[in-house]
This record gives sequence, C-alpha cells and structure tokens, in this order.
Amino acid sequence: MGNYKSRPSQTCTDEWKKKVGESYSVIIEKLEDDFQLKDPLRNLTGIVPVSDEAFQKVNLCYRTEKGLSLLHLCCVCGGNKGHLGTLMLKGLRPSRLTRNGFTALHLAAYKDNAELVTTLLHGGSDVQQVGYGALTALHVATLAGHHETLAGLKFYLSQLLLN
Repeated sequence: MGNYKSRPSQTCTDEWKKKVGESYSVIIEKLEDDFQLKDPLRNLTGIVPVSDEAFQKVNLCYRTEKGLSLLHLCCVCGGNKGHLGTLMLKGLRPSRLTRNGFTALHLAAYKDNAELVTTLLHGGSDVQQVGYGALTALHVATLAGHHETLAGLKFYLSQLLLN
C-alpha cells in the first residue's frame, strides 16, 4: 500500500485550483488596470462630443497610454448607447484591443452594463473575439459573476449559432 508519509501534502486538484485562482487574479488585475484612469479622463462628457460639429474637431484615433480608444473610454467612464453608436458610425472599430488585451465588449461585460453590451453587439462587435488569455466577453462576464450581462451574451451567441 505504501507509506502514508510519502504522499504529497497537496493533491493534484488542490494544485490545479491554486493555479486557476492565480490566473483569475491576473485577469482581474489587468481588467482593473484598464479602469484606472487619470482624473481628466474621468469626465467622459469632455472627451466624447455628441454633436457632429464637435466630432469634426475631435481626434477619433485618440488612444490613452494604456491603449484605450474612445469606445473603451465610453465603457469605462459610463458612456451611453448614443455615444457608442455615434462612435461606431464614425468608424471606430469595436474589435480594437487595449494594451492589456481587452475589447470594448470585454470592458462593458466586466462593468456589467448590459445596455452597452447590446449596443456593441448590434454595432458589429464580435461576441467570439478573444482577448487576453484567450478569453471572450462571455468568459469575462462569467468570471465577474454578472448574470444579466451573461444572459444577454449567451442569448446573442445562441442566435448567432442558429443562423
């Protein structure tokens, strides 16, 4: 039967749980890093102009030092579906990744904003696009425990797979 003292103190399952927990911590840390903005960027109304005249003067290619586009900033700073829709109509791509490897859809799912998630999906965001760690927005919503956003993403994905 063997010597009981020679058994490892941790089982393979315990070791696996530890590694999974550590990887989740890294993912959350990277997501939270994208949400940490300098004070001037906190006020979204000054960054995302609503009128066409204001859009003529703004640099739609603007990116923060962390690689966040105006679409990302809308998701982080509490923009609304009108902001997102207008930005996508002006040509901003919802598939663009931050330096940490997340799309605007990932950030909206993490923030648990079902309205922004729906707007991004209707605007052409890919529900199956992977970001950091090969995670989709569905993974991020699951990881964060956001059930309403998760249900919306699952419904959209099921409709996509049926067509």
